[in-house]
Amino acid sequence: MTPEEIQSIFFVECEESLAAAEAGLAACKDGTADGDTVNGVFRAVHSVKGGAGAFGFEALQAYTHTFETLLSEVRDGTLPFTDALIDLALRSLDTLSDHVNAAREGAEPPFDADLIAEMIAAQGGGTQTLDHPEPEAQPETAAPEERSGDDDFGLGLDLDSMLDSLVGELAPSEAAAHWTLKLRFHAGAMANGSEPLLMLRELAGLGATCVACDVSDVPALDQFDPLQGYFGFVFAIPAEVDEQSVRDVFDFIADDCELAIGDDEPMPSLLLSAPAECVATAPEPSPVAASAPASEQGPVPAAPAAAAAPATAAGTASAPAQSIRIDLGKLDRLIDSVGELVIAQAMMAQRLETAGLAGVEEIALLEGLTREIQESAMSIRAQPISSVFSRVPRILRELASSTGKHVRLELVGEGTELDKTVIERLGEPMTHLIRNAVDHGIESAEDRLSAGKNPEGTLTLSAEQRSGRILIRIADDGKGIDRARVFAKAVEKGLIAADAQMSDEEIDHLIFAPGFSTAQTISNVSGRGVGMDVVRQNVKELGGRITIESEQGKGTAFTLTLPLTLAISDGMIVSVGDQTLVVPLANVVESLRPQPGEIQGMGSSRQMLNVRGRFIPVIPVCSAIGAKACVEQVTDGVLIVVDTEALGKAALLVDAISDQRQFVIKSLDTNYRSVDGVAGATILGDGRVALIIDVDGLVSGNLAMSTRMAA
Repeated sequence: MTPEEIQSIFFVECEESLAAAEAGLAACKDGTADGDTVNGVFRAVHSVKGGAGAFGFEALQAYTHTFETLLSEVRDGTLPFTDALIDLALRSLDTLSDHVNAAREGAEPPFDADLIAEMIAAQGGGTQTLDHPEPEAQPETAAPEERSGDDDFGLGLDLDSMLDSLVGELAPSEAAAHWTLKLRFHAGAMANGSEPLLMLRELAGLGATCVACDVSDVPALDQFDPLQGYFGFVFAIPAEVDEQSVRDVFDFIADDCELAIGDDEPMPSLLLSAPAECVATAPEPSPVAASAPASEQGPVPAAPAAAAAPATAAGTASAPAQSIRIDLGKLDRLIDSVGELVIAQAMMAQRLETAGLAGVEEIALLEGLTREIQESAMSIRAQPISSVFSRVPRILRELASSTGKHVRLELVGEGTELDKTVIERLGEPMTHLIRNAVDHGIESAEDRLSAGKNPEGTLTLSAEQRSGRILIRIADDGKGIDRARVFAKAVEKGLIAADAQMSDEEIDHLIFAPGFSTAQTISNVSGRGVGMDVVRQNVKELGGRITIESEQGKGTAFTLTLPLTLAISDGMIVSVGDQTLVVPLANVVESLRPQPGEIQGMGSSRQMLNVRGRFIPVIPVCSAIGAKACVEQVTDGVLIVVDTEALGKAALLVDAISDQRQFVIKSLDTNYRSVDGVAGATILGDGRVALIIDVDGLVSGNLAMSTRMAA
């Protein structure tokens, strides 16, 4: 693996660590600042620091060191985690995210001097930055013997004194129920920017006590390599400390240290300057000398039975799920190949059907296997939408500082999964919608109080799967859309005529017009008329739609309806005149041949279908797409009842339904241009290209045209 690939993995892990830290701090702000939560935040920041040192990102490492030290004091209980300190930690985490982005892009690091000063002040001035370390107070020890320049290369190193200090810090206090941890650092533990000494202190913070320190591998000084690991340790871990808490201390260098848990023979223990209570034990056989006689091994005091419980429980626990990182380009190629496989399978089935061999058992088996491969490949790309929702708290904090509006966030359905490509492209439209909701929708605290509302606004983000689609809803409890003002602004900009007759829905959608804005002043948040039109375009490029619900004085909700995947789906193959089209199966409710009594006229141009006592509009697909030689009477064709998000059910009139198959979606925007009422195209089994109907767009466009004609 190249250094660039390793570095890219580091940045992916940084994103995961930042998300974990933000989730932990959010939990602390909600009142669950327990030890495990604070430890999780500390470990996340520590992981970023270790990698920053390994790759030479000095500004990132220096900043993270100060942040880590602040969290360390909170974790140790020397600094109470007050609301003010949590807010400081959240602001510090935002800047840490900026540092990571700057390191990834090779840009200038963000200005952090003020935050570093705040973090140092919060510690009572008892910390230091990485660039200007101050010596930590050490226990007084006896004066060391002088070493000659030949022993330490004239560097003034005092190894005996250093080991005295180290073992003194890790000395045990009183005998207690415990379990045993054996630890040895490898060379990588020092080579990647980590600090093993800090990890030993973390163990001490958990209550671990040093039983033995193995220095048998320490070479003569003229052969000493500061990047090698020479020491081994045996610790007694209190019985109440679980194994995972100990392993978490070493999670960043798991591959560069050796951990062994149990009460068998410890590692070799030739102690130098160890305190009296740190007991020496006989050497443990190395893997090479595993056959050494048992008589050469000294006895080890057995831990009480209760102390072995954590290790025993860990041994019987189920193994954690394993995962690997895959380059997204490779995954995209796999999905493309699966798509071509679906097309090839459809072509083969079409050929055999033409040859009169449609019922061949092997073809049915191939179709089942193809679908299974396709579903497995798509599930690999599926990710929870929580990765998008997790960015929202930071956006709200930034908006709070710029607008003075404090907003409470409610999340629903953050575990909902959808295609990774969709997730990646959701960030920009959702950011625009959230900024719009806070700046335009939610009132100031004074206005909310005068309206009888809570001074703190509420923003609700929800996600759910419905058939083959995902619905994302961004709702606020603000003042709602001022339709009179929107209408007046649209007339002023020449978007509509002053005497235009428009429904509430049509007025609401005027905010998506390019250059449209009702902001009184231009600010960093909004006012330039860019954003909402970008939102609609981005959602449309994803094959989705956006709808608005707004009630004056109660709030506004934007609903994004998106496909679960952008690659492969199921659909009905239909004939409309001289055209062959695909209707996505996710929209289809049922299909039927209408009887004459089930069709009723409404006005001069609209026909309605009576479906079990409920009338729904009939949409002639032929006129919508401009096809030729279509059926003229509704009763001569087939009606496909479809469900739309904004307008409910409708019936699409087609000539006939010829098949139901999987289809591979090809973007029209990429290969041609966007077409109203068309979601994309696909290749059929006989090699022809068929357009995929955008059901929501087709229905809304047809009904809007009928309304204008009637007016």
